[in-house]
Amino acid sequence: MGGKKWHPAFSTLALIGLALVYMGCAGARPSDIQSQQAPPLQPMPLFTFDPISVAPLPVVAGQPFTVTMPIGNTGTVAGAYSADLYINGAKADTQSVPVAPGASGNAVFQTSLPDPGLYTIKIGPQTVQVTVTQNRVPITLKLDTGQVDGCDPLVGTTSDAGNVIQSPDAYMIKFTAPTGGATINALEVFGYVKSSTYDYNNSNIWGPGTWVYGWDIAMLEPVNPQFLVTIYDAHKTRLYISGFSRSLFTFTPAWVTVTIPDLKVNGDFYVEVLPYNLPELSTQGFGGWNTFGTYIVHEWYDQICVGYEKVIDVQSWVSYKGSVLPERYLTYNWLIRADGYQTQ
Repeated sequence: MGGKKWHPAFSTLALIGLALVYMGCAGARPSDIQSQQAPPLQPMPLFTFDPISVAPLPVVAGQPFTVTMPIGNTGTVAGAYSADLYINGAKADTQSVPVAPGASGNAVFQTSLPDPGLYTIKIGPQTVQVTVTQNRVPITLKLDTGQVDGCDPLVGTTSDAGNVIQSPDAYMIKFTAPTGGATINALEVFGYVKSSTYDYNNSNIWGPGTWVYGWDIAMLEPVNPQFLVTIYDAHKTRLYISGFSRSLFTFTPAWVTVTIPDLKVNGDFYVEVLPYNLPELSTQGFGGWNTFGTYIVHEWYDQICVGYEKVIDVQSWVSYKGSVLPERYLTYNWLIRADGYQTQ
């Protein structure tokens, strides 16, 4: 009763207005609608990332190393990738790497880490873990001065000065690791292979027949194709043992180096080299010697001759499974060295 009432005329006008608005929209030109849409996307570089590499390895505390991540661009336009280097989650460096379309580039960082440990390195989407070791100082443990007294392939008998010794037993050296211990990763042996084609001491040679020829002896007493390296601790407890090919030695005296897995040593330790040389032939049977007092042996009877310095040194001797053989070249200093490193 007291409220206002809409006149029918007003309702009619409202409906007419709505119809006009709808007709205006429906009649809009396509160009007007397109002008209101976002512009088309421009070409962009498409970057790809290969795994991170670290060099040199191992990474040593306090020493510089290089971190590299290859970046490719499979897009149609050139671009520059902003590469950030993170180490254990902390940003360490950044650089911009321009890459042409269809080409590749590298994000390269040089850095160092002060302390040993395991680190996580990240560039873009790539991550790698790196173990940083302590600083390694190379060492060589030796008893010799480098003067070779015995390793001469031209002499004829064991009585000749400077002649080689072809022992069927092992050569042993006692070393003392430096204070704090060390890691041994290689051994050096000075020697060569000598073909035993004559009898040094004119011993009777026994065998199956009047004469013993190479193929007969090889059949009865075959040559071991390896030489053996054993390392003991101060209590003669074996720390390492492995065989190596005799072919490492040649007919010319020289240093031969063999690699061994990292072996930690402290205090005194022993290195033993067993050549597997044949002793004087022990085959029994009918036989004798020729008019020259020598026997015939072919080249298969090659023996390893280890060089030495003829000095008095109780730390160097001939051994059998780590035990000293009495009265067997106790005054010879065998040319055997131990290589490795200390960490700081």
